[in-house]
Amino acid sequence: MGGQAMNEMTASDMLRDPLIRQMLRADRISLASFAALLDAASRRQARRGHESAPPQPAAPEVWNGKALSTV
Repeated sequence: MGGQAMNEMTASDMLRDPLIRQMLRADRISLASFAALLDAASRRQARRGHESAPPQPAAPEVWNGKALSTV
């Protein structure tokens, strides 16, 4: 897209976006219910990310015998 990096929209961005608001109106979905849906999805995603996160190594990772940067 024109050399610009695409950023993900935050929930706040989505709730303020005119096109999304227009689609919500057309589908007769209230802003409050959409906000609740986004909040629930965010909480669910956070739980999944926490459950599936790999354990943190106690020592620096090693690859081909060389320690990798932990920064």
